[in-house]
Parts: sequence; structure tokens; C-alpha cells
Amino acid sequence: MYLVVFAQSFSDFRLPEFTSMCDLHQMKVKILDYSADSPFCLIDAMDKHQITTIVERCVLVQSVIEIWGSFTSRKELCEFSFSGIPVSSMSFNILLHSYGRKVPLAEKISLIEDIKYLPLSGSVDCKAPEKTYYICEEYTPKTFSPKRVFFGLLVATGNRHTIHKFNLKKRLYIGRTSMDPELGLIMTNLGQVKRGDLVYDPFLGTGSLAIPASYYGAFTAGADLDMKALRGWGKSTKKGEGEYDSRQSVHGNMQFYGIQKRFLGCHCSNFAEDLIREEDIFDAIITDLPYGVREAALKSHKPSTVGTSQFSLSAQFVQLLNFAVNTLVVGGRLVFWIPIIRASYSEETLPAHPCLTLVYNCEQILNKRTSRRLLVMKKTRGVASESDIAFVPSGPDSLESFRDVYFSLDNP
Repeated sequence: MYLVVFAQSFSDFRLPEFTSMCDLHQMKVKILDYSADSPFCLIDAMDKHQITTIVERCVLVQSVIEIWGSFTSRKELCEFSFSGIPVSSMSFNILLHSYGRKVPLAEKISLIEDIKYLPLSGSVDCKAPEKTYYICEEYTPKTFSPKRVFFGLLVATGNRHTIHKFNLKKRLYIGRTSMDPELGLIMTNLGQVKRGDLVYDPFLGTGSLAIPASYYGAFTAGADLDMKALRGWGKSTKKGEGEYDSRQSVHGNMQFYGIQKRFLGCHCSNFAEDLIREEDIFDAIITDLPYGVREAALKSHKPSTVGTSQFSLSAQFVQLLNFAVNTLVVGGRLVFWIPIIRASYSEETLPAHPCLTLVYNCEQILNKRTSRRLLVMKKTRGVASESDIAFVPSGPDSLESFRDVYFSLDNP
């Protein structure tokens, strides 16, 4: 049995990302105990190699612990015999991870010293140990005694460090709508992007979603109606930078990260212009449509003109789903965000298509009344009849009212 320690962010995305990676590697893992209110998840897996393979890309996984003992109190841990576990002569370190309470350093040291029967004969090495062991504690808020305690061996770590690699503050070129790098990596994992895939973003912007896909070995391409965003024309969004220079563009970002050979290029257009032939060519479509909060929803006046006018959100989602069905391979995934008015939300109001199956539906709360949901859809078959078209069910609050609700004066 293993304990997965999740990061304390994007709790609604943790399990979907983990199970998506299990599915990508065709590995069966049984979830024994998990709640979104806790970062601890108990799983049953075959072996350590399997666990390492699964979590090496998971940005919401901090670590995986092979459980040696599970307890309801510290006293049980300190008196546990650890019988049946071979004595290790390797150098080691013991760390404590707590959730629900910050444990003082002196208390941590005291707890570790009180454990009586650890099967460890090697020397303590806090800098470069051969083995690392964890005490994981979970507390009920405002209490001083843990309700669950785990002890075990660290067997794998997640991919949290990659978030810092793509930090927007360090990126060469960003815009107002550049995707948070952690969310971009999560979207790529939910899209099950792998080496050699062909991934497309019809709302490319500054390339925030193409970057992680290319980093994981996919060939990427995209489009955007805003030529300024693709080419890096105009004033920089970074404070004090002035105008963009010749290096700052989507291609410049790819060169900045050394993944330019996997970026096939981009063009200035709207996917409604039918510039991409209707053929099963993309393994994934990963995108973030504009919905009027930081960038207006736009469309072309006509195929031959790169002009803009307001475009309804409902029409955008209908076109996106139809485009995905016409260009994704069977089994390919569509990953995109949709804005939600929380009070009137139900899954029945989401855009849908007969050829697409909803795999994941994860919420990111924006404020008291609004949120956005990351939808992951899988193409299960091709179009069989004229009735196989996308639709957005009507409701008391349409997608068109999202911007008004988001900016309403009574919305904290």
C-alpha cells in the first residue's frame, strides 16, 4: 500500500491528473481512500517502478510513500515494532509532513527521537541520504493531536519542479491571458499528450499551452485571430519593459525553452474559417477560449479578412466541439475551459456532442458567484449522420451573461 501526498493547490484537479497518467501508461491503480479535503490518498499498486512511472509527470503530486505503518496516534507509531521489515544499513533521513497544523521544529525532532524500534542501522544524513523516510500526519483544524499518522519510505516524487521552469516571470514573452504554468501542465496531462503526438491550439495567444505539450515531446501548432499576439507587436505586459522586441513572439518562446524543433508553426485565423481540413489528424486539442474577462470573444468578419467583431460564447463552444470532432483522431482528447455562473450550474448545461464523451470536469473557483471548469472530452467515434452536431443546452443564465455577473458590483 502507498500514500500519495498531493500538493495543496487545485484540489479538484488532483485525482483526475493522477488517474489520467495511470490511464496513459495503461497501469491499474486502486484508490483505497481519498477526499478532496485532504492531500493524502491511499492507493494499491503493483510495484515501486509502476508508481514512479505514473507520477514522474504529475505536477499535483509532491511525493509517494511506501507505507510501513498506519496509526491513529503518535503513541502507536512510537511503540510500533516494524516486525518483518529488513534492517537497512544505508544512510537515511526522517522528515515530517503535516496537514492541518504547523508542527514546531523542536516537536518534530522530539517525535523522531521517540520512535523506539526503527529497523535502521545506517548513519543519519540530512543532506544527501540514500533513503528518506516520512512521518505524515493529518489534523482536524484547531487540534493538537493527529487523527491519522503514517510512516514509510519515500519511493517517488512528482513533477512540481517543472512549474518553476515555466514561471511566467522568467518567460521571454507573455500576454494578458498567458496561462498559469501549473494549469498548463495539468491540461497537458489531462490531454494525455505524449511524445510524437500532434497537438493543436486554435486560440494560441503567446503559446502558453503549446509550450508544455512540446516539452513533453509532442509536435504543436496553433492559430489566433490576433496577429499582434502571435508576432509580439505592441507594448509589453511586463512592467517597465516598453515595446516588445524582435525576440518576443510565440516562436521566441519556443526557442527560449529549446523546443522550437517541435513547434510546427502558427497562422492568423479563426477555426471558424475552415482552414484546417476535416480529417482525423490531431491527437489532442488543448485551448482556452476568450470569454470576455481579460480578452474579448472575437471572430472574423469573413474568411478573407482578419477583422474582428463580438462573437457569442455559445457559438464559440459549438464551433469548437464540431471542429474537434472533425479533426481529432478517435480516442483523441479535447481540453478546454468554460466559464460558469455557480448558482445556476449543472452538468446538463455544458456544451456537448454525440461523438464526444466527457471524461473530466474540474472546477476552479474565481469568486463567490463564478468559476471556470476545465472540461476534458474524448472522441469516441466519427460523425455518422447530420444529427451529429454540437449543442449548448439553454438555461436560466446563459453563457453570454457570465461577464456581467463576474464584474457585478455585489460580487466579492
